[in-house]
Amino acid sequence: MPVWINRPPAPTEFAGIRLGRVQVNKPLEAIITCDHLVGAITHFARRRTQPCTGADCPWCLDAIPGRWHGYLSVLSTRTRSQYILELTALAAVAVADYEERKGSLRGAMIVATRIGNKPNSPVTCTVSPSDADLRTLPRGVNLEKFLCTIWHVPPVTPDPEPPVQPGRTMTIPLPADPHPTSPEALRFPLHPALTERRKGNGEAP
Repeated sequence: MPVWINRPPAPTEFAGIRLGRVQVNKPLEAIITCDHLVGAITHFARRRTQPCTGADCPWCLDAIPGRWHGYLSVLSTRTRSQYILELTALAAVAVADYEERKGSLRGAMIVATRIGNKPNSPVTCTVSPSDADLRTLPRGVNLEKFLCTIWHVPPVTPDPEPPVQPGRTMTIPLPADPHPTSPEALRFPLHPALTERRKGNGEAP
């Protein structure tokens, strides 16, 4: 005999949240709801996006190229629905620059357009302040947890950071060999905008 349940189950954490990309001939305009850009190296394998897992990554061992992608939670100005926007490294430079200048992306307006008529044509982005009311803007999505969910990998709990003593600065270690094919670089990928800025300052990328 069936077990009757007369009320729907509670929605899951990411119910209704989808992953979106900029479409051909459909410029995107949205308000960013998260504070920061999240990025990762990914591989396209088995007909879907797979995250790079570093030195032991099976897709790297199979010589499948990896590409950096950035992710934001945004609120569409047209549909008023929140979703996750995926951007290529080139398109995300404007986002990273804005975050570096302002300290947070939340409440900013992003306009993204795919140039050309192909699904893989380049995307250009502009990010600017908006008059969005942060008090009523939906809370940003936990991007790392969302991505781990759709990638079917367990979320990684970061080690607790040591407290910073007053009057002292904390040094964040960088990989000694930031070559794009090294295990260290795959584990700690540098954002392209930061790499270009280092080059401009005469530093090693």
